[in-house]
This record gives sequence, C-alpha cells and structure tokens, in this order.
Amino acid sequence: MDDYQYDCPSADIDTLAHVICDLFPEQTQFAERIDDAGRTSLVIHYVAMRFGSTARRITIDVRFDPAALSRYRAMPVRLHARSYAVLRAYVEATLGSLEETYANGEAVPREVEIEMGEDFA
Repeated sequence: MDDYQYDCPSADIDTLAHVICDLFPEQTQFAERIDDAGRTSLVIHYVAMRFGSTARRITIDVRFDPAALSRYRAMPVRLHARSYAVLRAYVEATLGSLEETYANGEAVPREVEIEMGEDFA
C-alpha cells in the first residue's frame, strides 16, 4: 500500500509526483492543479516535523513553465530521466533551504513556490 496521496489526473504529473515522493514523509498529498492562466502545477502538501516542537503544514507549489512542460510531454518516455533529475534537484534544494532557514532561527514559510523553467525539459 502507498502511504502517499495522489490527486493527479494526468499520468505524467502523477509520475513526477512519484519521482519525488520519497523526499517527503508519509501522508504527504500530491495534487495536480491548473491555474486561471492554464499553467500546470504539482502542489505538495506535507507536515514537517523537524521545524520546531510542533508539526507544521507546508505547501510547495511546483509550477511548470508551459513551454517546458509541452516539450517534456512531447519527449519519448526514455528521455524523461533528465527532467526527473532536474525536478528532484530543485525539490531537494528547496527542502535544504527550508532547513537552513530554520537552523538560522528564522521563520519557515508555510508556502513555497518552485518555478520549473527551461532547464526542466
């Protein structure tokens, strides 16, 4: 049984959620969203236990540049590994930045955005 929750109607966005799910605690929710401008996002809702004495809900909104997402979707699946690696690197860097913020005694934001641009695909 999967201990994560996925609400991603598009198979490719669902796959991207699975690529990074191990970076997050169990019970994390991954949801595909499309904003009013038609931009696709992978929204990650999770509970961080390591930023203080109480659990903290954090939302990471991974926003895909429409042109980059179109290129990714047009590529053969066998060429997706680089995009997976770029996504993972961005998410890992963001999580590291949150940890650094906490370590410096600063307030950890509850909402974070990651822009996936040209380097994604």
